[in-house]
Formats: sequence, structure tokens, C-alpha cells
Amino acid sequence: MYLLDLHGGNARVVMVAAQHCRIETVTEHRVEAVVRGKLRNQPDFSLAVGDVVTADSYGDHWMIESVAPRRSEFVREGLRRQRQVLFANADRVLILASLAQPQTKIASLDRFLVAALKGQTPPVLVLTKTDMDEDGAHARTLTDLYAVQNIPVFPVCNVTGEGVAAVADALRTGLSALVGNSGVGKTSLLNRLIPGLDLRVREVSAWSGKGTHTTSSALMFPFGDHAALIDTPGMKSFVPFGVSRDNLIELFPDLQNAAAGCRFSDCRHLSEPECAVLAAVARGELPESRLRSYHRLHEDLPR
Repeated sequence: MYLLDLHGGNARVVMVAAQHCRIETVTEHRVEAVVRGKLRNQPDFSLAVGDVVTADSYGDHWMIESVAPRRSEFVREGLRRQRQVLFANADRVLILASLAQPQTKIASLDRFLVAALKGQTPPVLVLTKTDMDEDGAHARTLTDLYAVQNIPVFPVCNVTGEGVAAVADALRTGLSALVGNSGVGKTSLLNRLIPGLDLRVREVSAWSGKGTHTTSSALMFPFGDHAALIDTPGMKSFVPFGVSRDNLIELFPDLQNAAAGCRFSDCRHLSEPECAVLAAVARGELPESRLRSYHRLHEDLPR
């Protein structure tokens, strides 16, 4: 049984489509359910894959009565700048980065990392398409950049399967979610990890009425006896929700540590005198790429 940690409920949400969802109960049965109206009409109510809920059956129908407080969540800014929870209660989030065709930008990776830290979801970095990375140079650059931040890094090749077993071993317990920009090879990795996934996705598409699954919403799949994986939509762009210019530095821990030595408490680390962050970058103690990521996201955030 892989539905662990159901304190506060008797089922977990495995997929959501409009006002309907699928839940998996403690008996490992997947059933369709609807959210009780008074719950759905509460201010700021949201339901996400991974949520722990209490649900009751009324004949052949299931009703969600309550949603347990989340211990973690992964939230992005929607098209209308609204709060959009991609998934909840994951034990880890796998951030996929393509080493080539297309090469994922460090700034994009850092935005996913900010959302992970903001939502208290431990990040794991998976580097895909190692077969296209000449001499492994780019993989070494990213590994060196993030390993010092205590982020596990796994290089993989979805064509040959090299490195996939190591990723699978890291996911054997708990709930893991996969995120990444479009084209990074997330679907290929999932197909390696879960044989027969294509068949399950077709069944999901038929239920949700969304047509071919490319993926349009988050979906949970069992993984072995004690784990589950959440697939999320491939994203062309990503902006973490709930981050402001005032608290952004807190989500770049390496920069924040250096910022303690800045002359001004409101230093933006752009060109201010006696900026300890700029000085650390100049000395080679901090990577310039991380500072660039900070600046670019800082520009996109509200004041």
C-alpha cells in the first residue's frame, strides 16, 4: 500500500477535473467524488492532487467533506496571476532539466527551486538527455552548482536508460512529483519508471474528457508498493506564487548568507556600495549565474 501519511483523512486526491476528482481510499480503491458545496464555496478553497481528504459514500456516490491541512505544496502563478497549486504533500519534487534540445536555463531551474523552498518541498535535480551533452561538460557545471546547496543531482539518459535506476531507488518511498519546462523529457522518464503508463494515461484522458494527455493536469500513479509519483504539466514559463521582492532573498539561501554582510539592510544586490553579495561573486565565492537568476526574478516580482 502506497497511500502513506493519511493523518487527517481517509483518502488522497489522485486527480482533479473541474468540480470532480478521483480519490484513493485506505482500501486502495479509486472512486469518483465531488466536493461538498459548502466546502467548495469557502474563501480560498482549492483542491490539488496529493491532498488528504475525508470522504463519505452515499450509495454509489462519494462526497469530499473536508481537506486536511497541507504539510507542503508547490504553487505557481496562473495566467491571471492567481494562486495555482500544482500538487500538495509531496515528500520531494524532481526538477527536470534538459542538457540539450532545448537546454534548460539556470534561471528557469532557480524559479522551480524557489517554489520548492517556498512550499517546503525538498528538491531533487534530474539532468536529462545526457547522450546529447558533449563530454558531460554541462552536466558537471550543473552538478557543481547545485550539489554545494545539498540538492541531490541525478544525470539520466531516457534513450539508453542510463541513470534511471538510481532515480527509481530514490523514489521508493513516499510521494514524489515531477516538474519541468516543456520538452525536458519528463514523459520519457515516467515511461521508463512506470511500464504501461501510456495505457493508464489513456484511461485518465477518457475520464477527464480532456482528450489526449500531454499533460493538462497533475495526475498521481502508484510506484511500487510504498510510493507514488505525480505527473505535472510541462510548462513554457514558470513564476512562483507568493514571492515578493522583500522576501525573495530568503529563497536564495546561498545569497542570503552572504547578504548578512551588506552595508544596507535593504540592499538589492545590484550596484549598492559595500554589497557583500556582489563582493562574494567578484571573489568567485558565489556563482554569478545564481545572482543573475535572482536579478531576473526580482524584476518580474511586484514591489
